[in-house]
Amino acid sequence: MKKYLLLGSACLNAVLVVALCFMAFSSSQLSRSVSVNAIAGRRAAMMGGAAAAGLAANRMANAAVNPTSIFETNCGACHQGGGNNIITGHTLSKTAMEQYLDGGWNKEAIEYQIRNGKGPMPAWEGVLSDEEIKAMTEWVYEQSTGAFKDVN
Repeated sequence: MKKYLLLGSACLNAVLVVALCFMAFSSSQLSRSVSVNAIAGRRAAMMGGAAAAGLAANRMANAAVNPTSIFETNCGACHQGGGNNIITGHTLSKTAMEQYLDGGWNKEAIEYQIRNGKGPMPAWEGVLSDEEIKAMTEWVYEQSTGAFKDVN
C-alpha cells in the first residue's frame, strides 16, 4: 500500500511541476507588459512551491514507515512474538542472536540477516525499502532486549 501511495504522490507531484512550469514559462506571460523582475519572481515562487510539495510528499512517505506493522505483516508468521516457528531456539532475543546470528548481536548483523536472509528466512532486500530495512533493524535490536528478551 505504501508503494502505491508513494507512486501516486510522485505522479501527482510530476503533474504539479509540469503545470507550474508551464504557467511560469509560457510565452503568453512574456507578451504582456509585465516587468522581467515580476516574471522571475513568479517563476521562483512557483518552482519553490513545486519543490516544497515534493519534499512534503517525501516526508509523508517516510513517516509511514511503521516497523511494528512491517513485522506483523512480513515476519510474524515465523517470528510471532519474537519466537521462531521454523527453527527452535533461533528467536529474536538478544541471547539467541548472540548464539545463532552470524556476526553476533549487533545492528550490522541484524541488518545483514534482514537484507540477505539465510536458510528458510527469505531475503527482504528488494521487497522492503532501505528505510524500512533500517527501521526494522533498529526495531528488532530494541525488541531483543525488551519485549523479546525472554522468548525461548
